[in-house]
Amino acid sequence: MRIAHIADTHLGYRQYNIEERENDIYDAFCEAIEIALKERAEVLILAGDTFDSATPPVKALHVFKEALRKIDGRMEVLTVLGDHDMPRRRGMPPHKLFDVRVLGVHGIECTEINGILFGGISNLKGRYTAALRGEMAKFEKIASKYKKSVLIAHQAVEKFLPFEGAYELREGELPGNVSYYAFGHVHSRQSIRINDGIFAYAGSTEIMRKDEISTWKKRGKGFYLVDLDCEEPLLHTINLNIRPQFEEEVEAEALNELQIPEGEKPPILHLTVGGKHINRQKVLENVEKMLRGRVLTYKIAFKERGISPSTLPETVRGGGDGILREIFSSFLGEELAELALSLHRNLSAGNIEDAIKTAEAFFEEKFKCGACEGDAKRTQSAEKRARGREVEKRKRKGRKRVREWMFKMWW
Repeated sequence: MRIAHIADTHLGYRQYNIEERENDIYDAFCEAIEIALKERAEVLILAGDTFDSATPPVKALHVFKEALRKIDGRMEVLTVLGDHDMPRRRGMPPHKLFDVRVLGVHGIECTEINGILFGGISNLKGRYTAALRGEMAKFEKIASKYKKSVLIAHQAVEKFLPFEGAYELREGELPGNVSYYAFGHVHSRQSIRINDGIFAYAGSTEIMRKDEISTWKKRGKGFYLVDLDCEEPLLHTINLNIRPQFEEEVEAEALNELQIPEGEKPPILHLTVGGKHINRQKVLENVEKMLRGRVLTYKIAFKERGISPSTLPETVRGGGDGILREIFSSFLGEELAELALSLHRNLSAGNIEDAIKTAEAFFEEKFKCGACEGDAKRTQSAEKRARGREVEKRKRKGRKRVREWMFKMWW
């Protein structure tokens, strides 16, 4: 049996808020499906984060629907939910709009295809981590009755994300009796031997974050074709034709020497300009002229040297946070500076969901009104209802401002 192990397609994600990037992600997914069909895979595994959110845009749903139409029963499709497309409060995932089997929403779930056991469990984390380990133990017991088995999950394993709080499972907590571990969540494609089987992250099908550029250069982006007919799983690496992204660093004086790689698709460039006493406005104008029509988009950062710490105020000398707090305070005031600093930490680490939660919690507290808390228990007067509407209006405006700050800081 041959399976196509695909993960982290993030349909609906619009990187840099550019329509072409959203379409790039659709194109990568469609190319992966076409290759899987051409290679005559019998089972298609989508190992979580098929969609970028539990409420994807209509176009993402349409692309997924068209992919299923092309498959037309030629491959058995098995999916699990990732942390992105897992609905909140036990809602219905977008996959339910289609005739697709979602495994393990409430615990390990198994199915047998041509004598091979396939087990799947959707993303569990936080206070559900203990339950996740229990489900892994259940699968080990079930798999002991089969000669070959495949475990599908969307989880972080310590060996690949060795940071406290970043992983849910240690290597020793993975079940035995598994031929192939088809995992999603880590965007870098990689595989190793664990227990008596092969453990693999298929990786994301596109470059979703800047920090994925280096691993894309080394390993490409795509998925795994896995042949289960051999004594042990045989993995074939499939690379997709995605839009290239590059990181370049150049001195301001040598800006004209910058080389832009050319290819089938205009690249995305992350440019760092270094130097002393940089005329940023002039650099921005020159870069715009140089890159116009040659790249899809570019992101520019400056690395300015020669500023002595002794010339900085004591409050700024305290380190990175001290500098940022000083800058944020000068523009936003003390109260909003703390919020901005927290948002910056989350966004710099790529924790967009945590940043949104931080912002919403701030505005819930900021606009909490004692008079409004009892409104649900009392008959509301016209005056109170008007005040409630005004509070909600202020909340929405506040959230909008925070999202604008987040966007500016992140991009």
